[in-house]
Amino acid sequence: MPQSKEEQSAYRQTAAGKKRGRINNWKQMGIISYDYEALYERFMSTTHCEECSVLLTYGLNRTGKCLDHDHSIDDRENVRAVLCRACNVNDRDTNTSGVPNVSYEKSGDRWRYEKTVDDVRHRKSFKTKADAIRYKYHYECCQRIIAEDANG
Repeated sequence: MPQSKEEQSAYRQTAAGKKRGRINNWKQMGIISYDYEALYERFMSTTHCEECSVLLTYGLNRTGKCLDHDHSIDDRENVRAVLCRACNVNDRDTNTSGVPNVSYEKSGDRWRYEKTVDDVRHRKSFKTKADAIRYKYHYECCQRIIAEDANG
């Protein structure tokens, strides 16, 4: 017999409920692990970004804790590191393009440019890798010009 909505809501607030929710979320995002319990313990015990050593926080800010994984691997463990959001989204070569901030999105069969600046995410999809890279350089060049003008 299913639990009531109130009981389910209360369970999600417990340590066990939060753990179960996080692991289920990882699975939905395509994260594969042979031992999700150990992965959860690693994630929870990591206090600093494994790339830049910044103190990790929770949330969508630049220092928010992320579990980085290789999107192109779907038949074995694919976790790479526990990172801050800045390193996960901006500073790393995120999966298949060889160009930071440009990645292939299997679910939509499209290439994506994604970058977070001052806690604001900018994302745009393209049919080809070349279009995504071209847009990346145009967008980032314009952002530098705007920043230089603002600083006078």
